[in-house]
Amino acid sequence: MLKKNNKENQSFKEEYLEEELKLPLSLKIDRFFSKSIYRKSLDTIVIIFFILVIIGPIINIFATILLNIPAINKDVFNDELLGNLQWLNILRALGYSFSIASIAVGFDIIIAFPISIILTRYNFRGKKILDAMVDLPMAVPTSALGFSIMLFWGIFGIEPGFTLILLGHIVFTFPYIVRNMKIVLEKTATLYEDAARTLGAPGITVFRTITVPLMKEGLIAGAVLAFTRSLGETGATIILSGLVETAPILIVGFRRQLELPSASLLAGILITVSILLLFSIKFLTRKVGIPVKSVWPKIERFLSKKNLRYLRDVLTLTILFVVILIPAFYILVEIVGENIIGEVFLGQDYKWVFIYTSFIYSIEIGALAVFINLIFGIPFAFIITNRNWGKFITFLDTILDIPIAIPSAALGFATFMFWGPVGLGLFQSGFFMILFVHVAFTFPYMVRPIIGVLESSNKGVEEAARTLGASNMTVFRKITLPNIKQGMIAGGIMTFTRSLGETGATIVVMGGIRTVPVLIVDFVEANAYASGIFASVIVIIFSTFLIFALRAVSKKGG
Repeated sequence: MLKKNNKENQSFKEEYLEEELKLPLSLKIDRFFSKSIYRKSLDTIVIIFFILVIIGPIINIFATILLNIPAINKDVFNDELLGNLQWLNILRALGYSFSIASIAVGFDIIIAFPISIILTRYNFRGKKILDAMVDLPMAVPTSALGFSIMLFWGIFGIEPGFTLILLGHIVFTFPYIVRNMKIVLEKTATLYEDAARTLGAPGITVFRTITVPLMKEGLIAGAVLAFTRSLGETGATIILSGLVETAPILIVGFRRQLELPSASLLAGILITVSILLLFSIKFLTRKVGIPVKSVWPKIERFLSKKNLRYLRDVLTLTILFVVILIPAFYILVEIVGENIIGEVFLGQDYKWVFIYTSFIYSIEIGALAVFINLIFGIPFAFIITNRNWGKFITFLDTILDIPIAIPSAALGFATFMFWGPVGLGLFQSGFFMILFVHVAFTFPYMVRPIIGVLESSNKGVEEAARTLGASNMTVFRKITLPNIKQGMIAGGIMTFTRSLGETGATIVVMGGIRTVPVLIVDFVEANAYASGIFASVIVIIFSTFLIFALRAVSKKGG
C-alpha cells in the first residue's frame, strides 16, 4: 500500500514537472515570485520606505526639539541680547497664520454652499466648464496664483500685506471646500429634498433642514483641509506678504539664517496643530451637529421666491468670478501688456535660460516623484486593502494623509533635518533633497486613488482566476493591474501637478536648484515682472492641461 502511494506521488510530481516545463517563461516567473516570502519581503520594504521617507522626518523633528531644549530655550526664550524676541516673533507669525486661515475658510464656506448646490443640483450650459474652473486654483502653482492676484488687486491700490494675503488664501483654499461638498452631494440622492418640496416646504427650508445636514461631512473635511492648506501656504504668501510674516515664511527665514532651533520649534508647532486638525475630522463629523429644529415659514417662504433665488445665484457667481477666478488668472491678460520678448529673450541676463532650466528641473522632479510613488504606492495600497493586520492597517490608513495636512515648509525643514548634514548626513540641499520631500508630500495623492479603485473592484474575478490555477502574480498582472489603471493615471496626474506647484518645501531644501514656482518668486522679488508673467503663464497653461486630463481620466474611470 505504501509503495502504491509512493508511486502515485511520484507520478503526480512528474506530471506537475511536465506541466511546469510546458508553461511560458512569463508564467514561470509569475509562479516563482508568487511565493509568500517575496510578498512578505515586498511588504516589509514598502513599510520601511513609508517610515523612512514619509514618517521618519516628522518623528525626527520632535526628537530634535526634545534633544535641543537647552538650545531652544537659549535662542528662543532667553537670548543674551534679544531676550524672548524670537518667541514673540513666532507668536506673531502664528497669530497671522491662524487669523488669515480662519477668515479665508469662513468666507469660502459662505460662497461654497451655493456654488456646490449650483454645480450638483442645477443643469445649465457651460456647467462642466465652470466646474473645471473652480478646481483650477488647486492645480496651479500658488506662486503663479499669488503673482496674478497681486497684479489684479494692485489695480485697485491694494498693497502687499495682510489684506492681500487674505485675498490670496481665499482663492487657493476655496476649491478644497467646494470639492468636498460636491462629493457628498453627488453621492446623496435628492429623494428627501424632493419629498419635502412635494409636501410644500420652501427651498430655503429644504436647504437648511435637509441639504446642509447631508453636507456636514464634506463641509467639515473641506474646512479642515482648507485651513491646514492656508496654514502652510508659502509661495503665494511670500509674494503677497509685504512686511507681514506668517509661520511658513518665518520657517524659511530661520532656515536661511541657520537658526535651526527656532525653526525646529516652529515647525514642530505647525506639524502638531495640523496633525490634530487632521485627526479631528472623524471626531467632528460624529459629534458636531447642525441645528435644524427651528423653522420660520413666512421668512423662508419669502426668501425662497424665484426672483430672490435668481438674485442670490447671480450674486454668488459674481463673487466667484470677481474674488476668485478673475484674480487667479488675470495674469493671462497681463502678458499682452508687458515687454516679454525684450526682457525674457533679448536681455543680456538670459532669463529665458533660467526659465527653461527651472522648467526642466520641475518636470524631472515631478516625473521622478510619480515613478517612485508608483513603485511604492501600488503595494502600499494593496497593504491597506488586502492585508488582515487588524488595527495596524487602520493606523497606516490614518497616518497616510498626514503629509497632505502638514505645512509644506515644515515638512521640507523636517526632511532637511532628517536627511541633511545635521541629521543622517546622506544628502546635501539640492536636487535629491527636493525629490525626497516631493515624494513625501505627494505620496497620499498617488495612493488614495488606487485604494479607491481597489475597494470598489470586483474580487470575484480574481478569486475565480486563482481557483483555476493562476498564481497571485499572474492575477495581479493580468487582472488587477488593468483594473487599477485609471487610479494609477489619476494618482500620477495629481502627484505631478502637486509637485509642479510646490514652493515652500522646495525653498527650504533647494540649495542652488530652482524650480519654476521658486523662480517666479525670485522674479517678483527682483521686480522682473515680465519674466515672472511669462513663467507664470507657461505653468498655468501646463497645469490647466493636466487638470483637464485628470477630469477626463476620472470621468472615464467612473
